[in-house]
Amino acid sequence: MEPVVPDHVPLPASFPIVPATNPDGGWGKRRTPLPAPPLDLGPARSGGEIGYVALRTLVLSTLAPEERRALREGLAPDERARLTAQTAGPEGERLLMVRAGLRLLLGQLLDADPGAVVLDDGPCPHCGRLHDRSACSPAGRRLHFATVGREDLVVYAVSRFPVGLGLAVTDGPDREAWLRGRKPARLAASREGVARGRCSRTRDGSVEHIVRFVHTAPEHCCVVSVVYEVPFNEDAPISLDPATD
Repeated sequence: MEPVVPDHVPLPASFPIVPATNPDGGWGKRRTPLPAPPLDLGPARSGGEIGYVALRTLVLSTLAPEERRALREGLAPDERARLTAQTAGPEGERLLMVRAGLRLLLGQLLDADPGAVVLDDGPCPHCGRLHDRSACSPAGRRLHFATVGREDLVVYAVSRFPVGLGLAVTDGPDREAWLRGRKPARLAASREGVARGRCSRTRDGSVEHIVRFVHTAPEHCCVVSVVYEVPFNEDAPISLDPATD
């Protein structure tokens, strides 16, 4: 349990000071949602030069037939066959698009061919849970990623550190409904944003857990939270992908 220190008791120099990032009060309550730009369906690459986290959205209903075809062909034949066999019908097509979009984004950020990126997104070997999914390029560059979606909305997060995404369906498009959905979305994201090998969150001052919310259009009626961990530095500003500032 985290120690509770009364306001009038001076803190010892060794006491870890971690800023409050709880989105339901304090610092987090004053933050505005982050807009997540659409996934670039072209071959542009950034060479991995991102801030702490890069966010992208993909709205499947807006994809033209030729864009769907290009995304599908970007997957290796064996991966396409495996995903198709896993789930048939419209949901199977959706899985193909989500996976192809993920590979495209990782290829852009890792400066690699999307099909050559090696994904480690299975259960954690330590606890069996799905968290801290990562990807490596043939050159050995490594990034962490998370994916979440509802109906035709897909949100991707790619980070230099363990990252998680959580989605909560709201009971309406108004702000009050959005506020009620923040906590379940954050809790879902927190379960993913944990480094493998720890499998539980260590309460110390060496790691800061950052909470942000992804902006979604009102018609999607959902809240998306992104949680990622970074080495704690009280004076360092939070550096995001330039396109998401």
